[in-house]
Amino acid sequence: MANRGRGKGVYIVIQIIRVLVAAFAISAALSGHVAAAIVGNLYDEELVVESQSRDVLKQGAAKALERVFIRVSGRRQVRDNPIVSAALADPEPYMTQFRYQRNRSADGADELVLKLSFSPRQVNATLQSGGLPIWSANRPAVLVWLVADTVDGRQFVGAEASADIMAALQAEAERRGVVVQMPLFDLADSSNLSVNQLWQMSEEDVRLASARYSTPFILMGRVTQFSTGQWVGSWVVLQGDQSLRIDSDGLTDSDVFAPPIDYLADMQAASYSVSAVAGSSSNTLIHVSGINDFASYASLVTYLEGLAVIQHANTVWLDKDELILELVLKDDMEKVKRFLSLDGRLLETTADGAKAVPRPVRGYYQWSGRHL
Repeated sequence: MANRGRGKGVYIVIQIIRVLVAAFAISAALSGHVAAAIVGNLYDEELVVESQSRDVLKQGAAKALERVFIRVSGRRQVRDNPIVSAALADPEPYMTQFRYQRNRSADGADELVLKLSFSPRQVNATLQSGGLPIWSANRPAVLVWLVADTVDGRQFVGAEASADIMAALQAEAERRGVVVQMPLFDLADSSNLSVNQLWQMSEEDVRLASARYSTPFILMGRVTQFSTGQWVGSWVVLQGDQSLRIDSDGLTDSDVFAPPIDYLADMQAASYSVSAVAGSSSNTLIHVSGINDFASYASLVTYLEGLAVIQHANTVWLDKDELILELVLKDDMEKVKRFLSLDGRLLETTADGAKAVPRPVRGYYQWSGRHL
């Protein structure tokens, strides 16, 4: 009877904690302390249109929805999927809102911009029905070191210079949902990396200059615009100890940025997108230590349930600063580990020093609660 009473008491405590966690998460989100996503506006799109007619709206909505499907799935090509193709033929049910706005283009011309928002639930459901993956807004950052050689000379892009080139880079990154982070270009960066070192494409120098940023991906590059208007670019993608060289060219700056951005998006989506096949979820148990107070517990659960690969994180055992969580997964545990490695908030450890636990677990982790 004593053991049964104790078990019931633990169950009640866990239920109370989960209710409090929900309240904590809502409060934190409203106060801006919980970042719900890295990429904003995944399901929004805008494009220049000729008029506000019904036909133009439908055509524009189809084009915008296709861009959203590409960005959310992480796939370059989605139109050949019959489920997606049917959605593009009738895009209006996916729209949650749209509006028009008059803008001035870069050359000073008046243009009409159509801004649309689409239903995340319907977009995700269509991808799932089509057997395509879903790549959530929680995405790894890419640190970009870029030098441009134009009529203005050679200079870093992003250091309060080359605004047009920077805008083109950002536009390509937004097209695929790649998170671009530019260096601070402060005194430390100035002493760590020069324009000439980057122009020489020195991987060692770029790695040393990038150490302070702790991003999982680095894109280093140099682009040249010739007098004919032609662009040529050379790029190196750095991930850990690995590197890959990419060359690009085109008539516009967007053309020269597309190949490295597409490569990064393809590579990241392959690692971090989640299988959308219905009924593919599985459960696993992990042991977590370092939970010293309720705020730590609430942050841990909120963090885990915010990862695209985890549907729920349910507490099944707790004792002082240690607990066992049952993770309801949308994919496999290996993909969970990839997400955890992005920010270092939940670090994998060993069973050494852990209390004897009542249930077998898949792995042991230490909650640090902070980004690396």
